[in-house]
Amino acid sequence: MKVEPSDSRRQSRSQNLGQLVRSLASCLAFLASLFSLSCNQTFQPEVNYKPKLNVYSVLFANARAAYVRVMSVVESPTDVSEPVRGASVKLTRMLDGYSLSLVDTTEVIDGDTASYYYAPVRILPGFSYSVSVEKGGYPPVTANVTVPFGYATVPEQNVYSAFRDPEDTGSNLGIEAILSGFASAAFVQVLVEYRGLDSTGNFCVGAFNVMPIDSVNPFTEIEAARLPVSVNISQYRDAFALAKKATSSLKVSHMYVQIIVSQVDNNLYRFFVTSMRSLDPLSMRTDKIIFTNIFNKAGTGIVSAASIDTTRIFLF
Repeated sequence: MKVEPSDSRRQSRSQNLGQLVRSLASCLAFLASLFSLSCNQTFQPEVNYKPKLNVYSVLFANARAAYVRVMSVVESPTDVSEPVRGASVKLTRMLDGYSLSLVDTTEVIDGDTASYYYAPVRILPGFSYSVSVEKGGYPPVTANVTVPFGYATVPEQNVYSAFRDPEDTGSNLGIEAILSGFASAAFVQVLVEYRGLDSTGNFCVGAFNVMPIDSVNPFTEIEAARLPVSVNISQYRDAFALAKKATSSLKVSHMYVQIIVSQVDNNLYRFFVTSMRSLDPLSMRTDKIIFTNIFNKAGTGIVSAASIDTTRIFLF
């Protein structure tokens, strides 16, 4: 059995962000959608409302950049959430005090304007960070997070044999994901991937889902250091057959199993849970969420952390 080292996987992922986005598109799309759950609806002002900053950020372990969205809801004829420009946004690594300022950035994506604060920086798994935002006319906000870390998920020999020869296996496959002590919930994906060269020398790659995530509630709350996962053998056979069929037309090819373990910290998990439970506009202010980790509730929103770790297992 050949399992690529964890560090090598992470370095490869960082150097080829486009490939990571393609292979983890469904996972990242889901996590990214959490940003907009509570800030895109009509504002319902409270009595004596004083504007506060709304800060949203997810720090991904081993990412090469940090993004922070800063918004504010103001009483106006349209009562809409508006980006806050010109704020002082800082990211600080709490172990050694290393700090840097994020740059106010605006770009157009598919015709829509996106505003956020950005800085190129490697987010170290297992480290704690502080995000602070200051802007005249608003109370300053600060929030702290600890970034989860992950491990390679190595199946037992009998499971690896079943991955290679699924037709000879009559029962579901059991694997265990090793989890971080800094995460509150997790979910696991399994894919069968193929890579190779066609007759003209072009590189081809594709992947077939065995365990797609549940977009409504993908999470399992973490209660132990290991998360048992059952892989449906029928679904695995189907994905395996599709990948093998795709390689039949390639001149040179290899197949792999990818086990993707996504972990979220308590901030992101509680944000998800409270947002999903509070879709009734009468039960909450739409510029706030029920849960926030902003110190002293000086602002609203969350600063959170997540990790996505991939183990690629060579089949043939």
